[in-house]
Amino acid sequence: MDGIWRDILEAMPGPVCVVDTGRRIRYVNPSMVALRGGIAGVETVPGTPADEVLAPLPYEVQRSLYSVLRTGKVVTARISWIEREGGPLVLESTAFPVPGTGGGMPELAAWTAAVTPGELPAGEALAMEASRSKGKELLSVVRHDILNQLTILIGFLQFSEDFIEDSRVREFLAKEEAAGHVIQALIEFTRDFQDLAVEDPRWMRLDAVIRSAQGRVDTKGIEIVADAGTTEVYASPLIRHVFLTFIKNAVDHAHGLTRITLSQGVDGGDLVIACEDDGPGIPESERKTLFDRGHGRNRGYGLWLAKEILSITGAKIREAGKEGGGARFEIRVPAGMWREGDAS
Repeated sequence: MDGIWRDILEAMPGPVCVVDTGRRIRYVNPSMVALRGGIAGVETVPGTPADEVLAPLPYEVQRSLYSVLRTGKVVTARISWIEREGGPLVLESTAFPVPGTGGGMPELAAWTAAVTPGELPAGEALAMEASRSKGKELLSVVRHDILNQLTILIGFLQFSEDFIEDSRVREFLAKEEAAGHVIQALIEFTRDFQDLAVEDPRWMRLDAVIRSAQGRVDTKGIEIVADAGTTEVYASPLIRHVFLTFIKNAVDHAHGLTRITLSQGVDGGDLVIACEDDGPGIPESERKTLFDRGHGRNRGYGLWLAKEILSITGAKIREAGKEGGGARFEIRVPAGMWREGDAS
């Protein structure tokens, strides 16, 4: 970028971002960096995937840029957004093709916006408050359980000192090891969802969430078929953990499994997302406690945590499969917390 144009863009009070057809960042000005809350190593940003750099911002920013690259037409949008430190904001945004990138479809698209204070829609405000409250609650619960298990471990270690040659030492050591494994599992969970307390709900493409979850699981050759269309959901960023739990539980525990299918439909204005498999299904005796903390392996944190994450934005979860006919988990996302996106 020519020096004079860079000087002009970096002096602008509004954010500016330029993306190429490979959906990689070509340029961001200091106002854009400030809008997204800073960027570690800003000088290395050019060439970084746009979805990584723009992830903290509303998805409409990416959608506008990609629409310009796809159609060559200017896109204007009024975006309401809650910035964690700055509060509700309105972004009067414009995305446009960058002149001088050759004939035909544009090779570069730029996005800029006038940023003014705004008001958060009532539904999103409630979800925001619930997210912050729920995050503290979940961390408190898990940390409490870690402390309990640590107390058990220390107690058995103390007892072991008195029975060095006693046969009971082996029993104590086994219990110590079991408690240690529980502690490890709990710490893993706190690492997985620690951002729940610091990341507010946002609009996200459902297909991208599912791909992200799928990429974190060794599927062991099991076929996964997903049809999320262009649907977007307003949810905690940890909704990925929900689909990760579905897929991992099926792969690990559904013997004879060959396929996992994720689909969606609309029922009375609500979005219903289904994850089903062709395994043996869940025993009837387990259904009542399936989403309770303490159910099953790993002390049942997977499905319990999935239920808690979904509840932040009013979504509900249930198991609707049949024993012998495969498991089927259904997420019901209420109206106003989902919408149809475009094909970008």
